[in-house]
Order: sequence, then structure tokens, then C-alpha cells
Amino acid sequence: MKTYKWFFLIFLIGTLISCQRTSEEELIGDWRRGQTFPGHGRSHATTFVIDDKGYVIGGFDGSNSLRRELFIFDHTAGERGAWLDRRYIPNEMTARQQAVGFSLYRKGYIGTGWAHINTDRETFLSDFWQYDPVNESWIEVAPLPGFARRGAFAFALSINGKEYGFVGGGYMEDPEKDYLNDFWMFDPEGETEIEGKTFIGKWRTLQESGYAAYRGGKRAGAVVFVIDNKAYICTGENSQGNITDFWVFDPNASGTNQWRRLRQMANSNPDEDYDDDYAPLARAFGVAYVAMVDGQLRGHIVGGRGSGHTNWEYNHNPVSEGGDLWVQRTKFYNNITSSSREGMISFSFPSSGRAFAGAGRTGVAFPDDFWEFIPLVEDYTYNDHQ
Repeated sequence: MKTYKWFFLIFLIGTLISCQRTSEEELIGDWRRGQTFPGHGRSHATTFVIDDKGYVIGGFDGSNSLRRELFIFDHTAGERGAWLDRRYIPNEMTARQQAVGFSLYRKGYIGTGWAHINTDRETFLSDFWQYDPVNESWIEVAPLPGFARRGAFAFALSINGKEYGFVGGGYMEDPEKDYLNDFWMFDPEGETEIEGKTFIGKWRTLQESGYAAYRGGKRAGAVVFVIDNKAYICTGENSQGNITDFWVFDPNASGTNQWRRLRQMANSNPDEDYDDDYAPLARAFGVAYVAMVDGQLRGHIVGGRGSGHTNWEYNHNPVSEGGDLWVQRTKFYNNITSSSREGMISFSFPSSGRAFAGAGRTGVAFPDDFWEFIPLVEDYTYNDHQ
């Protein structure tokens, strides 16, 4: 009898382990180790992409100061890409975290953010800076109107042959603590006069620019991915907790159709089963990227507070074609640790369909690992962190 009980116990444990392993292997996609992020690991740095290169600026590494470097990543340099150079931001430019970035006409832009290093001093920012990679120069451009903020979201789109930047949301401290849902459009070919000084660039609200107003809720720590010149805005947090509404902005649509609300990122439809597993989608301060899947770019989100490293892929096709659906893919880092990682960096290179993510913060740790997501392969095909 004792032998039978032991045999049954071993069989049961083996079955549970096998089921767990099988469940993990059902997830598609894998993470391949890339070149380690140089310098210190960091969280809440700012990124933008120009051609084949990704740029990382600033962030926080747990020390008593914010980082002042700019790092350059070339995804075409070798099989796994390479970090090329380290640069430094000018002394007159405030070091920051939780800023936003985008690129227009092969120049990068970074602005807003938080000059905060775990002390009582909190400085929220509204200034914006332009980086020219050709001559490696920085110039200050028109500051964002409205409130200074951290944790905003940003993206760039092309409209009638011109490139524009967009910034929205975030969290402000002054004149009162609150989350924001204002939305601004940046024209790099305009000019702004402030106290007798002329700045490159002009900011306008969407309404001032002839577009429909943003209809989403207040949020900070949201993510955006762009596919077919449409911006998909999701996740983030506000005073009520993590946000689950999901919006797409199409500047080339007409009237109120420029903003379209997509299906909720939560198990909110009791009559359908497509969202039964959506509970882990809600998060704040994750990152987004796009990767090529079956010849089509697909949006992804990974990391963030409370995410448990979950990695989700979005099918942006219409519902009638089986789209507007999220599917879980292989967890970042194969979930070696169950702790969530927030404030990561990510790069998308739509011309090649490649995407990378890494660094960030897990508790008090600031890892410097960097990985490429490989779609449509079985889990553990490339991952060498076993």
C-alpha cells in the first residue's frame, strides 16, 4: 500500500509538471539574447528610432543621479545587432526619466519627464529637445504647452506628406496632482515665440489643427504602437488603477472616425469567450513594439507593473476578419523570475520587422539584459538563458 501511494504521488507530480511545461510550450514566439545594454542598467529611459538605429537617452539606475548618456543601437550590425556609441546630453539639458520621444525627418525629439531621484525634490518638465545624429548636436525646441508632466505617451505620424509628433496624457504635480488626457500635435516646420526668443517647432491642440479631440481617459504610463500610419493607444494608470480602454487614432479618417474605440482590454464581455484570458493585459509603464508576423506587422505589449512579464500580440484587422484580438505570446525572459519589470526600453524596426526589448527595473534591481523577440517559433528555440 505504501509503495502504491508513493507511486501515485510521483505520477501526480510528474503529470502536473508535464502539464505546466506543455502549457508553457503552447505559447508561440521566443526571446533571443542580444547585446547587453552598455553602461548601467536603467529604467524609464527615453527612446526613438531613426532608420536602422535606436537611441536611448537618460533614465534612472538606482544611484543618486539621473543618467546623462545617449546610447545608439544598430540592429543591422551582426546577427543580434550591436551597441555602437555612447554620447552625452548637453549640460543645459536637464537629465530626466519618464520622458517621451519620437523622430521626425531623421531627427529625434525628447521632452517632458521627471527630474526625480528618490528624494523629496520632484521637478516635472515641459521642455523639448531635438537631436541631429548627422552632426551629433542638440538644440532646444518649443516646449510643450499646458502642464509639465511625467509618464506621457508620444508617437509620430505622416499626414499629407508631412511628419508630425503627438504627445498626450501623463501625470502633473502642479498646480495640483492629477492625471491628464490633453493631446498635442507638433509641427517641426513651425516656429514659436516665447518672451522674445524664437524656438523651432509649433505645438497645437488636435482641435486647433482641425482634428477630432482625443476621447480616451486620463492616463500615465500608457504605450503606443503605430501600424499603417495609425496610432494604437492602450494601458496605463490613473487614480482608479490600471486602465483597460483601447483607442486607435487615424488622422486620415474623417470627423469623429479619427478616433475609434476598440474592444476593452479586460474580461468585460460575458457573452463572448475571446476575452476570458484578458486579465493580465492591464498594466502601467510597460513598453510596446511591432514585429513582423506572417508578412504583417503586429503590435505587442510587454512588461509593466503587475504584468508578470506577460507578452501580448494584437491583431489589428477588423472584427469581421477575426481581428481586434489579443493573444498571449511567450513571456519576456521566459519568466525566469515572476517579478514584473517596468520602465523597459524597446525598439521596433518596421522595415525589417525586427523588435527588441530589455533593461528596466525589477524591484530594486536594474538589469542590463537586451533581447530580440522572434515570432512564430516554439518557446525555448533561441532562448539561451537556461
